Amino acid sequence: MNRPALFDLIMLLFTFIGSWYLKSYLSIEFQGAFIIVVMSIVASLILKIRHLSFKDIGFIKRGFDKGLFKEVFYISLLIFAVQFIGILITTPLYGSPESGNAVTHQPTTLIGFLLDILVMVWIVTAIGEEFIFRGIVLNRLKVLFRNSNSNLNIALISGIQAIWFGLGHQSQGISGIIITGLIGFALGIYVLKNTKLGLWPVIIAHGLIDTIVLTINFIK
Repeated sequence: MNRPALFDLIMLLFTFIGSWYLKSYLSIEFQGAFIIVVMSIVASLILKIRHLSFKDIGFIKRGFDKGLFKEVFYISLLIFAVQFIGILITTPLYGSPESGNAVTHQPTTLIGFLLDILVMVWIVTAIGEEFIFRGIVLNRLKVLFRNSNSNLNIALISGIQAIWFGLGHQSQGISGIIITGLIGFALGIYVLKNTKLGLWPVIIAHGLIDTIVLTINFIK
């Protein structure tokens, strides 16, 4: 067992739990964003301590070419498909997923909406969540499970980060936790199976889908 990787994961877990409880005492409006920011700071410190670069966890330099857009399209389809299946499974059991804080706290002015899309959707959510879960968490789990190329370990590694990712969406209820967990699992498998593609296709697909959802909600 790789002790440094295990220690890093424990630190991230304690940060997740600690910031989750701290947000309630501080009465923070954008609670999910607060957790992501705090975890991103700790994750960046871990990278520095372990002498890892952002490239090592998937931030590979990519050009905006046909291949990138093709990957974004396929990942977007994957997310929609998993979400649709998740809704079919969870709705009869637990009801429809509740609206997350991103929807319930969405600004009503155009300038506020545009700032919300830029900062909260793209920087905090798309880049932040993928950096944490499909970046640093997957990286540390891959080191922890040395034979990370086996299908069993790939499923296990992706499953662990998916459960963690789903629990981070408690504001969406049980159905929301399960659905986002399933999406996290699918994205984890995709990233682990396509390490040479990097995180940018997943980040862009994540940001585009959230942008579409919030835009539809804004113009209602």
